[in-house]
Amino acid sequence: MGLNDLGLPGFTSYPEPGTPPTAARLTAGLTTLADRLHAAGLTVIGSTIGPYQGTVHDGYDSEAGQAVRREVNAWLLGDNHPFDAVTDVAAAVADPARPDRIRDEYNAGDGLHVNDAGAKAIADAVDVSLLDL
Repeated sequence: MGLNDLGLPGFTSYPEPGTPPTAARLTAGLTTLADRLHAAGLTVIGSTIGPYQGTVHDGYDSEAGQAVRREVNAWLLGDNHPFDAVTDVAAAVADPARPDRIRDEYNAGDGLHVNDAGAKAIADAVDVSLLDL
């Protein structure tokens, strides 16, 4: 959730087909989702939206989408989100020199998806003490 909303904005029914949702719309949707899960008695762990600048997939990489991604991630990493915890997926796989891109060693080759090493980096970023195993 989140990344496809930004990369495929016409896929679902937004007020303006073909444009990414606003950060306010995404954060409102994430808040509603978290509230519903909390009402069901579940612990809710959110995650930042990973980097994808330079992806080979048509339509995904727009400046508007990147700006929304950065704004949503800032909200998730702040103190005013509805989650019990947040895993920083973006930081786990981002290239430190180019934080809007996946590190080369984690890139599955399309600039959008991570490879096995990237998936491990994401898994390592999760605070497993929050999971009811």
